[in-house]
Amino acid sequence: MRAKAIALRIGAIIGGLIAAILIGFLLAAWIGSSIPRGERLQNIDRPVAIMLETNGIHTQLVLPIENDIKDWRETFPSANEWVLGSKPTHVTIGFGERDVFMNTPRWQDLTFSRALRVVGVGGDGMIRVTNLVTPQQGPDRRAMTISREQYRKLVDSILRDLPELGDSGFRTFERADYGPQDAYYASARRYAISTTCNQWTSDRLADAGIRTGWWTPLSGGVMKWAPPFTTELPGN
Repeated sequence: MRAKAIALRIGAIIGGLIAAILIGFLLAAWIGSSIPRGERLQNIDRPVAIMLETNGIHTQLVLPIENDIKDWRETFPSANEWVLGSKPTHVTIGFGERDVFMNTPRWQDLTFSRALRVVGVGGDGMIRVTNLVTPQQGPDRRAMTISREQYRKLVDSILRDLPELGDSGFRTFERADYGPQDAYYASARRYAISTTCNQWTSDRLADAGIRTGWWTPLSGGVMKWAPPFTTELPGN
């Protein structure tokens, strides 16, 4: 009985420590994501329309596939592929950990050991690019207009995260079991607790001078800086 009581006490202590760590993390994430960096969006001449997208866990950028500043088909060969017979108008660009991207097509496939490894030691980073046709704004896909200079800086920030091309001059990509339009490219950045998918999104926005939070490990910390959902989509 004494051994059982000791075991129960140890279990309670461990459970309390885990709960305290979790609460501390959530509090730090809320505080860190609430500290602003970048500029507020204002009325801009000749703006560029982009979007922020989330599935509740992961965030990514939704960008026009081409304009006079950048043609993403020149960087990502997969962006040339049509979507169900239609020419894509936008691409989503997001960051993640290679093993998670390639081997967990559903969130229920994410094992505890894999999640613990990713949080603890990180892994190789990857850029996921998905082709879209005329994406519509919604609660989980928020439209925002930025200046042309901000868009140039955003493009440059994304390009800096890609490794240099080899002798072939061609950027290769991989496929996984998520969707036929998803393509995965190597990233020059390593995935870590300090550079999660959501932190990557907010860092790219910050590099462009767009208002976002300082530390955004959770998707809500990114999306709360996006303009609220409206039924009107600003044009390019």
